[in-house]
Order: sequence, then structure tokens, then C-alpha cells
Amino acid sequence: IANACFDTGYWPQHFKQSISVIIPKPGKPSYDKAKSFRPIVLLNTMGKLIEKMIARRLQFESIEAGVIHPCQ
Repeated sequence: IANACFDTGYWPQHFKQSISVIIPKPGKPSYDKAKSFRPIVLLNTMGKLIEKMIARRLQFESIEAGVIHPCQ
């Protein structure tokens, strides 16, 4: 899938979708303010896995090509 995304230059919309979940913080006296809640963003698992794979591939290729200093 990652190779097809590279070849076409297109990242599918399905991998960009996320769901936001609002969780109330415990022990707050009033839930009238935004600080009383904690938003958590849930990303598409398949998209996260492919992005991580692409990042590792780019890191390996850039080190091998000498683009990034070995100490970084």
C-alpha cells in the first residue's frame, strides 16, 4: 500500500480521518469550562502504521545516502 501511495503521489482520505473523544477530568467541581475536559484524537490505525513505515524507510535511506549526519 505504501509503495502504491509513493508511486501515485496520493495519500487516501481514509488514512487522514480521525475521531476526537472528549473525556472529563476527574475531581473538577464544575464542568462549565473547557479546562475541565481533555480531548483525545484517535487516528486511523492503518494510516499510522504506514506513516511509521514510511518514516523509518526515509530515515534509513537518508542516512545511507549521507543526507543526515550519523550523530543525529
